[in-house]
Amino acid sequence: MKQGMEMKVNRLPMRTWNWLHMNDSSLSDIDTEIYGKNMVSCNPQFTLPGQGVSCIRGMSAGTLESGFQEIPTGMGPDMDEFVRESETPMDIFRIKRGAHPEEALRLSWQYKQGENSLHAVCIYAEEGSSITVIMENFSGRKDSGSAGIQTKVYAEKNAAVRLIQVQLLGDGFAAMNDVGGICEEGASIELLQLQLGAKTTYAGARINLAGDASRMKADIGYLGKNMQKLDMNYVAEHHGRKSESQMEVKGVLRDQASKLFRGTIDFHRGCSGAEGTEKEEVLLLGDDVVNRTIPLILCGEENVQGNHGATAGKLDEEKLFYFCSRGLSREEACDMMARAGIDALCAQIPDDTVVRRVQKYLEGGSPDEKLE
Repeated sequence: MKQGMEMKVNRLPMRTWNWLHMNDSSLSDIDTEIYGKNMVSCNPQFTLPGQGVSCIRGMSAGTLESGFQEIPTGMGPDMDEFVRESETPMDIFRIKRGAHPEEALRLSWQYKQGENSLHAVCIYAEEGSSITVIMENFSGRKDSGSAGIQTKVYAEKNAAVRLIQVQLLGDGFAAMNDVGGICEEGASIELLQLQLGAKTTYAGARINLAGDASRMKADIGYLGKNMQKLDMNYVAEHHGRKSESQMEVKGVLRDQASKLFRGTIDFHRGCSGAEGTEKEEVLLLGDDVVNRTIPLILCGEENVQGNHGATAGKLDEEKLFYFCSRGLSREEACDMMARAGIDALCAQIPDDTVVRRVQKYLEGGSPDEKLE
């Protein structure tokens, strides 16, 4: 980063009252000066799904073709500059026209104690193709460091990309997970994210529904505990006619955890017939948690339909009584309810190794330990 530059991320597309302190966030938990100097390149282990998918490894973000550079992301332009100036290594995956690999493209980052790493991934799905991409990043349970991943997706006409991301970093890590995408006519991007680890997490996604009948779906799960901090920004930009977006967020906050979620549906002029839905459910399992949410709908077109809502509440006493009457303690009942939403998302992940690693983490184990 430039000397003395304050890095702002997760900016709302339209600013609200400054006194709320929710318009954006500063990367106070990540020392941006270390990148490009003491950065360790943690290259992912990856498995290509076979024919129809090609890969170019280790490109510099600064040399990336302009089409990818211009894709906006959820964390915003400062994150883009951060990636470029850090000379971040980048992997580019291209799915050939009409290809439909049965197996997923898998990328796995395993970080070590004290590691400071930044990586970028680009996924280009040609016309009529489809791909599932599974990303996981993890470390030892007690490890600390900084880990950032930026992912950009371009889906050509009638292409479909399903992106699954699982974060299981150590208790002392600061995590950045930045996503940006563009959908042409009839194309779709589906996003499934589990944000479970790290001391501080900055996450964002911005999908441009540029083409008619393009679609975006996001399922987000998080679990905030101890002193964890989560800062998130998700934006669905509707440009194409009859484009559709759906964002569903389910999370749990306990102990002294804090969360800020920004969810925006942005209807631009010309997106007649577009529909967008945003929903968040938060289970509060502590008196000292901090829960903040901004559901936002921006409307520059009349013939559209937008729905948003956020619900937050404590564990239902009737449910708690039921579980306790079946022999569970109050703490065990709370743990069961906290895991319910995460388990539901895990059921959608077509990778047994990743699912078992999540279960190990939820049971208090260290994700870097050998799986049985």
